[in-house]
Amino acid sequence: MGDLGHNLSCYVRMAMAQARSQMQYRVNFFSHLIGIVLTYAGQFAALYWLTQRFTTVGGWRFEEIILLYALAILAWGFAVSLFWSFISFEDQVRMGSFDRALLRPINPMLTVISTQSPIAGMGQFVFSLAAFTFAVKTTGIRLTALQLGYLVLTAAGGAMILGAAMMTVATMAFWTTRTYTFYWSLVYPARQLINYPVSIYHRAIQFVLTVLVPFAFINYFPAHVLLGRVQELPLPLLAWATPAVGVAAIGLAYGFWKFGTRRYTSTGS
Repeated sequence: MGDLGHNLSCYVRMAMAQARSQMQYRVNFFSHLIGIVLTYAGQFAALYWLTQRFTTVGGWRFEEIILLYALAILAWGFAVSLFWSFISFEDQVRMGSFDRALLRPINPMLTVISTQSPIAGMGQFVFSLAAFTFAVKTTGIRLTALQLGYLVLTAAGGAMILGAAMMTVATMAFWTTRTYTFYWSLVYPARQLINYPVSIYHRAIQFVLTVLVPFAFINYFPAHVLLGRVQELPLPLLAWATPAVGVAAIGLAYGFWKFGTRRYTSTGS
């Protein structure tokens, strides 16, 4: 318990130092924030055009798809804040700078993720909350205390699922030293797929998004809870499984990470 407290204390201090450093360049930070919001606003417009043209997509109305989108972006905001450093982790391995993390009196993984400011996902949070508010009002959802509590757990579970994917890809750098391709050709496309109802895809893709890369638990299954459509699922229990899936995913990814660090050999540079 003492080691856990020490590790978390060190992580918080390093992460806050990164946040203070980033806020030294406020114009750059707010420009980035605005850019992120505008990017998602463009995707929002694309979703609107699609649903207005076809009325519904797989039986889902525009405002229901926006709910899916908002849940996905909310989880992504948490994931970016905590795990984005894993995307560029290959640079640390290739340049040998990961050696410093192994020499510090703190869990190496926490050292890696603390190199990213915890406010990095601010743009995603701003847009996801606006989109979620819009979806709730237009769908007529009346959120109960249970649903609000589950929303928080879903966001945390979804972030862990996304973080597990990023950590798994980053761990491959111990053997390949190059992981950008894996992320942009596997994880990113899978994340984009869940902007729409998973049910519209071929069963093979549904299997991948539910079992192999369980991104459907980030928004598709939880949306059934908020919309009161749990009984439409072939297995209603899936609608409530996101927190458990998130914990399992991050646990497996961390086990793979530890396996990789034991086989890490420095570049010597």
